[in-house]
Amino acid sequence: MKPQYILPVIILFLVASCTPDPSYRVLEYYSFHFTGNEGNRLLAGESKDIEVTYSIITNTNAPVDSVRADFEVVTGGGTVTQESAYVTSGETVSAKWQLGSESFRQELKISFYDLGGNYLTYLGQMAYGFRDNEWDGISEEPDYMITDLVADTVKNFTLMISAGNLYRQGEKYFLWDKVDDVIWEEDECRTIEIDSEGAIYVSTWEGEVYKSTDHGEKWSECTKPYPDRNEYIYNYVSNDNDVWVFAHGNPIKRSKDGGITWTVISGLEEAGFGDVYRLNNGKLLFHGSNCCSLYISDDDGLTWTHIPTPGLSVELYVSEHDEIIIGTQLGGGELYLSTDYGETFTHVHHVGPGFSASTSNIFNRWKDYYYVIIPRTGIYKTYNLVNYEKYWSNTEARNLFIDHNGVLIVKVWDSDTVYYRYNTNQE
Repeated sequence: MKPQYILPVIILFLVASCTPDPSYRVLEYYSFHFTGNEGNRLLAGESKDIEVTYSIITNTNAPVDSVRADFEVVTGGGTVTQESAYVTSGETVSAKWQLGSESFRQELKISFYDLGGNYLTYLGQMAYGFRDNEWDGISEEPDYMITDLVADTVKNFTLMISAGNLYRQGEKYFLWDKVDDVIWEEDECRTIEIDSEGAIYVSTWEGEVYKSTDHGEKWSECTKPYPDRNEYIYNYVSNDNDVWVFAHGNPIKRSKDGGITWTVISGLEEAGFGDVYRLNNGKLLFHGSNCCSLYISDDDGLTWTHIPTPGLSVELYVSEHDEIIIGTQLGGGELYLSTDYGETFTHVHHVGPGFSASTSNIFNRWKDYYYVIIPRTGIYKTYNLVNYEKYWSNTEARNLFIDHNGVLIVKVWDSDTVYYRYNTNQE
């Protein structure tokens, strides 16, 4: 988390004199600083305790005056329990600051005056008030470095990878706790996946794969897919719970036993990293990160047949009813639907700019709706994968994640901001 601008404030008052004058009391300095300032992320409407300690040091033992503290909500529309209070040296003045909902970033200002009404200095307090049904963007660690996320709506937890570290979502959707008790130490995380039974798989920048079967509490090391490779790999869990791994310049590998053994998948060497789906008829469908690399296998991946696609296909999604959606780059970006296992495709939507290989998590489902992130456009919402409505216009939206409570989390292109949106009307 980036440091706040709250610091002790020191003001010097020096009085020069050739000879001592007992009527003068020389003040060395005033000091004001916040105490007990824990946490600056709250829900809009929640209250935050504000405590400020005041002290003064002089070169005499004479009594010192108290000062007046004026509290003022600068932005956010919140309230504070008291507007003004007096505090003597060595004591603390406190108030409760209730955050408003007029803005996400909110500020409180405390101005200090001596008993003659002379202004001394001020302290500023900043807090984030996360609001319902709003896009609130934050540019602090660890959120803004997010690269991957998994969520389990049954066990009610969400895990995030940020800057190579693993984090668990706290009691509120915008709070994250770093997972330190993991076995990979300096072997930083690259991708994270979860299967339908709750097993979690993490790939690393050193070419390892780790597995957890207890919601990320404990981890075990899988057999290394590429024994001689000490560079990053991607992992992917297909809807039949098989684990797939991809590494540049190496064959695709698959594990059907939870990472104990790995087999080479031939026939997809030119496809790139990809998405894999087990269709209801038992066949496997694959689309790589390279253009037009849609393949189908009817012998559990031993051989693959290329499926021609309209446009220049780069994205694949398959619904639970075997509805196949592909995203293309031709004509500025199009969505096509197939309901006959790729025999024919029907154009369903023009999405503006073409899809980008650096965009991930294109299709996200929450309950009965799909949220589709379109690079350089924003997010669309669809109920049936045929009719799409614009949900959020944001040309910088890059990656979309959804946590176990249905909170939308969007990473933007500039890599400095991540947006949260909690919808009270969960759909």
